[in-house]
Amino acid sequence: MSATPRYYHADEQGSSGELKDSSNDNHAAGHFQRPHRENHELELGVTEIAEGRTDVQRNVAISGGLANSEFRAKWQTYRPEWLGAFVGEFFGVFSFTLFGTMSTVVYFLGEATEMSLASFFQIGLAYALGITFAIVVGAMSSGGHFHPAITLCQVVFKGFPAKKAPFYIFAQLLGGFVGALCTYACNKSPLDAIEARMRAGGLTAQIFSSSGPAGTIALFPPAGRTYGEIFFNEFLAALVIGLVIWACLDSQNIFVSPTIVPFTIGLVYAAVIWGFITGGLALNTARDLGARFACGAIYGSECFPAKYTALAALTNILSTFIAVFIYTFILADSRRPPAHVALSHLASEEEKAVLHATRTHEELMEKRGTDGGSGLMRRITTGRSTR
Repeated sequence: MSATPRYYHADEQGSSGELKDSSNDNHAAGHFQRPHRENHELELGVTEIAEGRTDVQRNVAISGGLANSEFRAKWQTYRPEWLGAFVGEFFGVFSFTLFGTMSTVVYFLGEATEMSLASFFQIGLAYALGITFAIVVGAMSSGGHFHPAITLCQVVFKGFPAKKAPFYIFAQLLGGFVGALCTYACNKSPLDAIEARMRAGGLTAQIFSSSGPAGTIALFPPAGRTYGEIFFNEFLAALVIGLVIWACLDSQNIFVSPTIVPFTIGLVYAAVIWGFITGGLALNTARDLGARFACGAIYGSECFPAKYTALAALTNILSTFIAVFIYTFILADSRRPPAHVALSHLASEEEKAVLHATRTHEELMEKRGTDGGSGLMRRITTGRSTR
């Protein structure tokens, strides 16, 4: 039996799917299909997402090739466990760094040529879509951190293995580095031309600013802002993003289902960029430092302004930790029931966790009353014990 499938002309099949006898071997024109594809089946492609949907009621032809090959089965058996996570984190940061910096270059070139090619709205939307696509593509493989601050918060607040954190952060920084390099490679000629004109005109300092070619891939302090203003702007923006991200990870949150998490996180980034961009924004250490190293490889050490480099790289980490602390210990409550609709596959585990939290809470309340807590606490526990 040949490993290569034979394709038949559509009119060679009857309504039942049997092949007709045909002496016509000229299959150069018309529609062709595999022998195992019935007339009522959809061809392979985007239609594969319709298979199994109760609201669509369509069948898709069985796929073959490398996707169902013995090679793939063996490769998945011997593939290093870390590879998927590393590549997922890498491409996650790579994608939104590339989308965001490419859009920034379009805006910069439009301003330089007075053609108005883009706007801050487009830059915010580009980052939002890049983050959304990053989660869709990479989260299944790595967990979808894409942010050193989120990785560190996962370690502290959720028990993510600490030994994996440096590995994840390296992949994230590398993704930002390569994404920024690709942006420069795609726009090298116009950026180099503008740089040459600025140096010839004695505007070398402007190259390393938010309105210069180096500023299209690395971040520089905005003109007319003090470092105190820049810090507060960065801190507040990252705080908002941290709260939304952790709310999306809350299995008890009935307002966020897994299917809208990528769009919710992407939109909060867009909203923050639209509102805070004039005050200077890094928001993500991997995007900031990764792209800054790329800038240094292209333009030199002037891409590392001492005070701002530290501020941009570290402020979002501090702010994210505070946001996660606020959400975990003030806004969230482990006694709330799980969101069954959103996380039905974890319903039983979540119910056990809620029951454990509730019992622990009651035990602590009773102990507090016994040890001389407030009068109200003693009355509550006494009332329960006499029932």
